[in-house]
Amino acid sequence: MEKIRKLIAGIDSLSEWCGKISSWFIVAIIGLSLFEVFTRRILGKPTIWTHETLSYFFCASILLTMAYTLRHRQHVSVDIVYARLKPRTKAALDAITFIVFMGFFSFIFLWKGIIFAATSWAMWERTPSAFNFYVFPAKTLLPMGAFLLLMQGLSDFIKNIIFLVKGEQL
Repeated sequence: MEKIRKLIAGIDSLSEWCGKISSWFIVAIIGLSLFEVFTRRILGKPTIWTHETLSYFFCASILLTMAYTLRHRQHVSVDIVYARLKPRTKAALDAITFIVFMGFFSFIFLWKGIIFAATSWAMWERTPSAFNFYVFPAKTLLPMGAFLLLMQGLSDFIKNIIFLVKGEQL
């Protein structure tokens, strides 16, 4: 049981760490957006690199915070009925929906994301813009985000199973 606790704590810490670090990408997005507005509107000299860089930071801020958002149960949900259920019923429902929906989605997302990113890496894919930057770092964020989401989902699943079996909250 101690190994399971350590595994869950490790996954939860990873999700927490990635979420907090990745949230700083929003600050970078704001800073780059202000820079682009300043150079375009005030100086009259737009840059060719800020739009794509903003897109990469935006992708990172979304994909690398999905597990953090799941950990804090902040994903959008309709819980009209769910909110009225007893804790054990909620845990059972969460375990079932992980297997049927979220776990399946995360696994497919990870599998297809790896293929998507690997293809981009194999051809050293670049953008067709004037900036012509590499695309594979951004595409690598897809399987990374999917992996983090799947791991956090597994952590929550294990917590729910332990609560159902032992009545113990982890």
